[in-house]
Amino acid sequence: MKLDLKLDLSDAISALRPNSGYTLRGNVYSGLEWDSSNGDAKPTEEELVEKLAELKYQKEINAYQEKRKLEYPQLTDQLDKIYHTSLTAWKADIKAIKDKYPKQTMDSTELQNRKDAAINDMKKTKYLAAVERLKEPRVLFGTPYTENVWDPSQNKYVDQTRYKDVPSPSDPAVVSDEAERDAAQATIDGTPQSIIDSINT
Repeated sequence: MKLDLKLDLSDAISALRPNSGYTLRGNVYSGLEWDSSNGDAKPTEEELVEKLAELKYQKEINAYQEKRKLEYPQLTDQLDKIYHTSLTAWKADIKAIKDKYPKQTMDSTELQNRKDAAINDMKKTKYLAAVERLKEPRVLFGTPYTENVWDPSQNKYVDQTRYKDVPSPSDPAVVSDEAERDAAQATIDGTPQSIIDSINT
């Protein structure tokens, strides 16, 4: 049986703050609008990522229950078995299924490992997105274009990047771009070296 582990942030939110109101646009933390009217604090992204890892692990653990259900005979067939054979024979059949799919419990060390891995994956994703964001042309410089110019030091023509239509520093597009670039740089600066090393290896 293939395990269905489809869970998203809304599942984690419901598990952490079951009585809170919110709007989630997309399955991303930045799309979470929180209603704090009942006094519940908005969960952090890390809390949600860890809870999601826990819920997925719990779903894997509970798979034994679903597998048992699929193999248990229909209730009428079970009653028929008891009537025509004995309670002992019925118990043996049921026990065989239970033994085939033994009850599982959550291991605290494994759970912590999964939470740590989920947080590391989140940090990697944010780091890579920040790196890509900083590769985008800076709005402050204007529109980039390439011009072939003479370089005396190399004694040949070379392509150089030039800029046109340079906007005012107070232009809303510039202000927004600079804020996003600052946030991306802060993400990069705040990423542990171990995470960066794991990406580059």
